[in-house]
Amino acid sequence: MRTVVFFIFLLVANSMMGQKFILEGVVQNTDEDALEGATVFVQNTNDSITMAYAITNKSGAFSIRINAEKQHKLLFKVAHLGYTPFSIDIVVPEDDKLILEDIIVAEQMEELTEVFLLGKAPPVLMKKDTVEYNADSFKTLPNDKVEDLLKKLPGIEIDLDGVITHNGIEIEAVNVDGMRFFGEKNGNIAIKNLPSLVIDKVQVTDFKSDLQKFTGEESDSGTKELNLKIKKGKNKGYFGDVAGGYGTDKKYQANANLFQLIDGKQLGVISGTNNINMSKGFNSLPDTDTSNGYLESDFVGANFSKGKWNETRINGNYRYSSQSRENEQKTIRDNFLPDLNYTSNSKKNSNTDSDSHNAKLDLKFLLEPKSKSSTNRVQIANSTDFDVSNSESFDQETTQSKESNGDLVSDYSSANQEIKDQYNISNNFNVTPRIGNNREYFHLGLTTNIGKTQSSGKKYSENILHKKNTINKQDQISETDNLNTNIGLNTSWNKELFTGFRVIPKYRIQIGNSSNEKYVYDFNDEKNAYDEFNQLLSTENNYLTTTVRPSLGFRFNFKNFRFDASGGHTNTYRKYVDKIIEERNFKTDFNFLTYSGRIRYSDPNGYKNINLNYDQNVDLPSIGQLQPVPNVNNQLHIRTGNPLLQPEVNHNLHFQYQNNLAFNNINITGSAAAAFVNDKIINSTFTDEDLIKHTTYTNIQGDYSFNGNTAITKTYFSQNTNMNINLRLHGSFRNNLSLQNNVKLTAQSSVLSPSLSFRYAYDKKVDFNVSYSYRLNKTIYDVDMYDDNAYFVQNLQLNTSIYFFKDAFLTNKVSYRYNSRVGDAFDGDAVFWNAGLGMQLMEGKGTLTLVGYDILGKNNGYVRTISEAFIQDSESKILEQYFMLTFSYKFGRFAGQRMNMNPGSRSEMRRIRS
Repeated sequence: MRTVVFFIFLLVANSMMGQKFILEGVVQNTDEDALEGATVFVQNTNDSITMAYAITNKSGAFSIRINAEKQHKLLFKVAHLGYTPFSIDIVVPEDDKLILEDIIVAEQMEELTEVFLLGKAPPVLMKKDTVEYNADSFKTLPNDKVEDLLKKLPGIEIDLDGVITHNGIEIEAVNVDGMRFFGEKNGNIAIKNLPSLVIDKVQVTDFKSDLQKFTGEESDSGTKELNLKIKKGKNKGYFGDVAGGYGTDKKYQANANLFQLIDGKQLGVISGTNNINMSKGFNSLPDTDTSNGYLESDFVGANFSKGKWNETRINGNYRYSSQSRENEQKTIRDNFLPDLNYTSNSKKNSNTDSDSHNAKLDLKFLLEPKSKSSTNRVQIANSTDFDVSNSESFDQETTQSKESNGDLVSDYSSANQEIKDQYNISNNFNVTPRIGNNREYFHLGLTTNIGKTQSSGKKYSENILHKKNTINKQDQISETDNLNTNIGLNTSWNKELFTGFRVIPKYRIQIGNSSNEKYVYDFNDEKNAYDEFNQLLSTENNYLTTTVRPSLGFRFNFKNFRFDASGGHTNTYRKYVDKIIEERNFKTDFNFLTYSGRIRYSDPNGYKNINLNYDQNVDLPSIGQLQPVPNVNNQLHIRTGNPLLQPEVNHNLHFQYQNNLAFNNINITGSAAAAFVNDKIINSTFTDEDLIKHTTYTNIQGDYSFNGNTAITKTYFSQNTNMNINLRLHGSFRNNLSLQNNVKLTAQSSVLSPSLSFRYAYDKKVDFNVSYSYRLNKTIYDVDMYDDNAYFVQNLQLNTSIYFFKDAFLTNKVSYRYNSRVGDAFDGDAVFWNAGLGMQLMEGKGTLTLVGYDILGKNNGYVRTISEAFIQDSESKILEQYFMLTFSYKFGRFAGQRMNMNPGSRSEMRRIRS
């Protein structure tokens, strides 16, 4: 490690050498007005490599810090959509500053959708509401997928749960060339299977629904959308890869992918198998993850797409997945009650084998007007999903509970088996006529869903109560048959009454019906058969729900501000009829108002966005929370509903700030939120002396929470150097309420979490990334019987990639995690080290890599959970150390020419699309 750090230090020092100077100037149009948002960049005259770039501010000014190294002459360029590209040669000055005369760029005579620039494109372009990354400007390993590329882009982060954010704002959807890939909204298949080297551009913009895209409405989601633009030839192309690996402890993985592009059509086939806890995709060097449990996975899929969002289009796909999952966990849980404290030690293990088939067909038709001058058009869309899955599962558990003085209270054991088959078909039909130039439209949507579930199970549990010297047993089998149908109608009208002011009436109706048959039979010791009908656990019911919600919204646009307000009345009727136990039956009729409001500021170039949102919504109690009949399915926890429950009313206030200081390559984001709940539905739990819980439900007042986030990102880019610094701060507070043994408890929980990350890449020789996070958790109780507690968790991650000789590379991924409060049975320290040593073969088409997973064998699956009633430490079975040799082979052709497999090569012509 010392050698690696020293090598990085030398490269950093080397990158600081050379002739440095600041280039400044002002860009104007032919009317001598400032041209804001233009991309200015400097290239090496020898190979057209971008050395530095900047974005002009509102005054048209720019300032670029340049390390010219040994160059004496550079190429300066200006690019802006709608303007003719500008280019001049500049001579590197002897002093540290060069000021250019005012630069005048002319408007293009024709409106073009593309700007052609000679040489390599700038690494980042600002295009009003879109940030565009040039993928070739960011170094990736030969086997890297899109996921690896995204992690290298300034402002984009992917957490351990796979959630992607851009400058702190969540990416809600991922598209490929403007289309869903395999029908997935989150793009999980795309980012884990598409090779990084086939990506031309990564574009980030505000997320819009299909309706908003068609009607031209602004986004109101508060989230982002990511689009991956594939490198294309003039007519057709294909690419793909095959990969496989085998290692110690019989670990294996294999993948085969093929993607074809023909005149705007996409065809994709993916397949894979592995036993290293990967549900999708192939990765020669897994990330630093605890990888709970063992997972064997096989998958295959096919996707066909034609047409983009603004065209008549079709998307059809099929996916099959087979998984075998195995989990083990041991838990120590300290429980705190007003009159009793006790500790439970548990061991659990489970395994599930499942198969699933999913098919989807998405059709959208655009009906264009006969008159070319008319802007009227109609979109007709229909989407059909069909899912079939079956599974077999088994789980068992043992739990021993002791009082604080060490006296045994109970020993519990259970074993459960289940076989389940599920079928579901859903259809979504929409018609949207758009009228005139002012984006008026009418929308009609009809949704239908039919689902069927059949299952059979066997359950055995035994609870030894030491104080009573008794044993309670449950030994039963069950058969379940459930059918659900839902129909929904949604209509809306968007009408501009006068300039900037719109009225948006909506009407929604939803009808649902479900019939459920569950028959439970207890074991008869005398007959040695399951023939005793258990009436209390069996049901034969029908559940009908109807929801009607008319609403009215208003929208007003004034300059760079947008004001939204809406309100609606909701009537929900519920009727539950059970033929076995009439006490379960109920009829309810809920009526309530909901309303929301929003103020948004957005400057024309999309650099600064400010949002203030208020939303009030209502959560209705569930069936189980309303039925006044004990549910004894779990003999350790008996639940009884409360028919007098009121709906839960949530008031949410959210502020969001984003400011892109493109002139200084700095991005600042911040958010703050507050939530207040009236009639919060909570569990009211009483635990008796045998530690059997009896829970009902009640409404309570005083639940509220606050949270806030802020982040500052600074980037630096030159010919050979790319640096990115990201500083974040997160804080939250929650006033938690609960009822334990008839005592109201309040636990005030607060979290403070700063984090810092730094990434440095130099001349395709080294890529270094380090991040540190600290999380302080503190809980204060309002009663003396509980001790306040505080603990912290810190994480340190270090990723390095070093490229040496001509085609060799060494990659390390190291993480360290420490928890300051760990039970004696667990290890609070965890060190996780993955490494890969690889070599490119066959002119870059093949890559051979030796991988080490958890080389130190120090990883653990420890998790601590704290609530107002307990502190729980658990450790799960995880994927253990292995070593694997992998080989991958890439292929592809574009426009009749073999796709370049060497990421280090340069192209003489790049195209920047709008």
